[in-house]
Amino acid sequence: MFLIVVGTILLPYWFTDTSLIWQADGLSQHLPALIHWQKDLHHLLATGDWPSQWNFQIGLGSDYYQTFAYYTLGDIFSYGAAFISSKHVVSYYSIMIVVRLFCAGLAFLVAVRHFTKYWHPVINTIGSLVYLFSGYLALSMFSHPYFINPLIIFPLLIVAIDNLIDVQKPKWLPAVLMISWTLWNNYYFAFMMAIGATIFFVLRISLNHSWRNGKMWLRALSSTVVGFLLPMLIFLPSIIGTLDSARSQYRFANGLTLYPLNYYLSLPGNLISNAQSPNFWLTGGFSDIGIIAILYILRRYKTYPLLSWVFGMAGLFLLFPAGAALMNGGSSPSNRWIFMLGLPLALSVVLLLNHLTELRKQDFYWMTGVGVIIFISMLFTNNFDLHANFANMLFIGVLTIFCLYWAISHKVGLYALLGVVALNAILIMQQNHMTDLNPEKSALLSNKNVQKLVDQQANYFDENIDADLAKARGEANTPVPSTLYRSYIDTQLGSDSEIDPAPATNLALNSHAHNAESYWSYQNGAVNQLMKRLALPQTNNNDITSNLDRRNVLSNVLGIKYWYANPQSGSPASYQKLTPPITINRQTVTQSDSVYPLAYLPKYVVSEKTFNHADTTNREAYLADSVVTNAVTEHTSKQQFERTVTTTSIRSNLQERYTDKVHFNYTPSRESDEQGIYLKPNATLDNHELHLEITNLHFKPANFNQRAKYATNSYRDAKIEQNNNPRNPLDYRSNDRAFNWNWRRKHLDTIGKNVSGYTFTTSYAGNNQTFVQTGQKNLSFYNPKQNITLNLGTATDVKNTAYLPFTFSQPGQYTFDVKVKAIPTGQPFKKVSQQAQKQAVPLNIQKDQIPGQVTGSKNQILATTIPYSKGWHSANNQVIKINEGFVGIKLHTGKNDILLNYQTPGLKLGQYLSLLGLVLLLIFGVVTLINKKAISHAD
Repeated sequence: MFLIVVGTILLPYWFTDTSLIWQADGLSQHLPALIHWQKDLHHLLATGDWPSQWNFQIGLGSDYYQTFAYYTLGDIFSYGAAFISSKHVVSYYSIMIVVRLFCAGLAFLVAVRHFTKYWHPVINTIGSLVYLFSGYLALSMFSHPYFINPLIIFPLLIVAIDNLIDVQKPKWLPAVLMISWTLWNNYYFAFMMAIGATIFFVLRISLNHSWRNGKMWLRALSSTVVGFLLPMLIFLPSIIGTLDSARSQYRFANGLTLYPLNYYLSLPGNLISNAQSPNFWLTGGFSDIGIIAILYILRRYKTYPLLSWVFGMAGLFLLFPAGAALMNGGSSPSNRWIFMLGLPLALSVVLLLNHLTELRKQDFYWMTGVGVIIFISMLFTNNFDLHANFANMLFIGVLTIFCLYWAISHKVGLYALLGVVALNAILIMQQNHMTDLNPEKSALLSNKNVQKLVDQQANYFDENIDADLAKARGEANTPVPSTLYRSYIDTQLGSDSEIDPAPATNLALNSHAHNAESYWSYQNGAVNQLMKRLALPQTNNNDITSNLDRRNVLSNVLGIKYWYANPQSGSPASYQKLTPPITINRQTVTQSDSVYPLAYLPKYVVSEKTFNHADTTNREAYLADSVVTNAVTEHTSKQQFERTVTTTSIRSNLQERYTDKVHFNYTPSRESDEQGIYLKPNATLDNHELHLEITNLHFKPANFNQRAKYATNSYRDAKIEQNNNPRNPLDYRSNDRAFNWNWRRKHLDTIGKNVSGYTFTTSYAGNNQTFVQTGQKNLSFYNPKQNITLNLGTATDVKNTAYLPFTFSQPGQYTFDVKVKAIPTGQPFKKVSQQAQKQAVPLNIQKDQIPGQVTGSKNQILATTIPYSKGWHSANNQVIKINEGFVGIKLHTGKNDILLNYQTPGLKLGQYLSLLGLVLLLIFGVVTLINKKAISHAD
């Protein structure tokens, strides 16, 4: 049955050479991490040399173990990549998905055998299909393959804990091994499964009263301690890295106390029909027989108290954002934990089918009643549109009840039910993937094109060796080592790609380039703090640098030497095309001569208080010739470059006087409404980059009726404009009231509090800029911003008045303040960049250490663009955090022998703890063997 279901789902992909790699996270995170991990495994097996703990290929630089513990190091299914060639990684990626699926099914069968003692092959096959194929798997199988691992681990973990607390025949070793695997696999899912396992443990010992047994507590505590210690080698650094990352800055439950009304109205229907875009990651999509089994258990709660308590608690967790946030590590209200509900639900199916004769008329009444509720909920979710998916799920539900009734008295009914459950599983898995084999709409690439993307990474320049550029120009190959430089590589799927965010960003990890942008779940929290201070509009918890808003000063200060731009996008002002022009992977290569070295001696020192009180553009200017720190007491009162930043005079309409700042209180009534500002003509703005600084931004969303009115006004205006054009025939079908009725019907699933975000768009000289304010519904990127700064590009036509329109995507009330700042990109900036280049300090980057030499004066600080981490230390000099997020070194007067060393925070302690766990495991093992021999001799 596994082969039939999986074959039906996946064989079309194999026949069409379509990969199982999602263009977003699959191509941006999981595949690049696996490719890099394979190379490291090959190197490790060949030389015995472990990977560097600090890796400059990960964005601006990041901890290797903390970053990849989440993706590959803890995933045992990635280790087989060590035994294949680099040309087969893409195939290995897909094969391991099927292997994981099969192992998850086997893990459930272990749980069935342990908890039910039933071994009816048809019934257990039905239970396995119910457990495995759900909305959770339909989404995660393509987007996050290692999300399948918890489906394998969780049943085995629960069985091991039940064996641990068994008073009659206790077993401690399985619990130790499963606790260790849970923590080793992934700290994120370990947190969820720890809560799930704790709930099971508490309910189990409470219901069977084994909490009174002292030996059980001693056995449970000691096994948990040993199981917890063994994986500390990888788990402890992961936790420390997470707490110091951009992820740690979440608001609990995204600030929600209750979900919006549409969530509750959609909830019953979503349990059997997974939505295209899961509402708060409520993937649902359980087989219909599973919901029937829950009813069976709850109606017999005295017979099945443990399962009844589990379903009752799960219901509470689903109803409140706090429950989802708690399961999600105290962050956003994500219901990913729902994968754990699959285990008790599928076990309930096995129990139901083994007791079919106990079903009564009342059970079928309850089935019908709940079915009606689900039917109404699905109608609401689909805005009362009886489309194909809705009809399919309704048909499956009716057929399931019929086969269940048939199976009570006829054995063939059970086989028919197996076929229905298999069909249900296929429909769930296919429901949101109907366009995957349509190349015009698919989010999946062909295997051939994925391999092409992987291979073309070798074409990018090595920023450390100028020989690549010489070779591209046809010049003599004379490699000259230089300081480490970085690059920015635009999205390799094209800037017009609809897949967001950051498609293919991390593929450059496996190139010679040092791509400044990286898209990982773990991002350096210190660097993120600087990006927030600079109010970058596109920065988020997964991608803290993004495209740096293409800001000229910031890009150069961070050492970005080459900018690989797509035809539709541009480069910062000082980045010019090479002579002759060079394109790599159809991206135009631009280079800046104002790029800063990795380490240099800045001219001025600015206090953090002064820096934080400045406007965002002025903060960026401070970075050009100053170091921001409180590590010294002497600060320069006047910085040369920061004083060149000017404020441009603006006004909101032609009747007002020009001013430095404009306040807006704006409520659009239709799509065509817009606000904006006028820039005063100013000839001195030549060779300046203009920044639109928006502060105190607040949004009060419109309610359902207001949104309906907004849409109707927009429709009416469009029809009036169309009919006023004499070239167009009159449209006699226009009907405002009919439009309003249909809009309300089609948007019923949005009724209630609006927790979605909005976009703000403006344009200047043909340069469009869009800021996306994520809403509370966004679980990975929720990051509300009251202050943003948009790079409008280089000032043009400065002798004439320019108009900047403001448009918003959502109806509601917006309040904000606006300034326009101008920062030089010409000679003033070139002068300070040349000064930094003259003050460059050569550093010799080696494995986990960076030696160098410099002569310093009193209170001088060596500034670097190495991201700050607690893992950096030096025996010779004091390491400090500068510029909000980077490594600085306090120099003493005279000659300084610099030696920066790096060690992953928590790694050494984790090694000792894992060793202690191993010793305790051996001791417990020996004691257990001695006791067994003593008992056997006594017998």
